[in-house]
Amino acid sequence: MRLRAGLLVAGMVTAIVSVLSTPASAQAAAWTYIGVYTSKYKCVDAGQMWVREGWNEYECSGGGTYWELWVR
Repeated sequence: MRLRAGLLVAGMVTAIVSVLSTPASAQAAAWTYIGVYTSKYKCVDAGQMWVREGWNEYECSGGGTYWELWVR
């Protein structure tokens, strides 16, 4: 039990240190893939929802039969 708790704490500390050591400019510039949509309208609608939820911007890429949503 103590070993499992110790490993959990060590893992959490490692994750926190890795996030804090990454420069803010690199974190802000990273795009996150959300998913694929069947029309540009649906992609834009979902992207606007992500911006309302706190993301800075969205981008719909692709065209034709599918559109990929990316946010950052």
